[in-house]
Amino acid sequence: LIFWNFEIPEARARGMKDVGFFSLKEWGVPDFCQLVLMTTPQRFKEQKDVFRKLVLAMRKATGLIHQQPELARTYYQQYVVGRGETKMSDKEKEIMEATMTATLPAFPNDNSMSQDYYERLMEWLVTTNQVEQEAASKTAIDTYWTNAVAW
Repeated sequence: LIFWNFEIPEARARGMKDVGFFSLKEWGVPDFCQLVLMTTPQRFKEQKDVFRKLVLAMRKATGLIHQQPELARTYYQQYVVGRGETKMSDKEKEIMEATMTATLPAFPNDNSMSQDYYERLMEWLVTTNQVEQEAASKTAIDTYWTNAVAW
C-alpha cells in the first residue's frame, strides 16, 4: 500500500526513476484514501453534536485548503517548525513541497459517502473475513456507517 501523494514524490526526490502506482480499487479493495471517521453507535449517539462540529470544522479547513493553498502550506510549515523540526535539508524541503502540491488538491469538500459505498465496503469486509456474514446480515448498514452529521 502506498499513498501516491506521499511515497511517490519522496521516491522521485530521492532519485528513483521508475516510480509507479496502481489503485487498490483495481484489485477489488475499497478506496480508503479519504478520511472516514469511526466510532461506536453508542458513542455517536452520545456525542452527535460534537461530531457535527468536528465535521463542520473539517469542511471549513478544506475550504481554506482549496481557496488559500499557500496559507495552508504556511500553517503546516509553522506546525512542523513548532514541533522543533526547524532544520530541514534542501532534499526534505523538496519532498515536503512535492507532498503538499500533491496532497492539498486531494482534500474533498464533502466527506459524506454514498449508501452504495457503505454496502460495498461491508460486502468486502465479509468477503475478506473481517466481519462475520451472520453479524453483517443482522446489522443494518446505517448502524455503523452514516452521513448523519455531514449535512
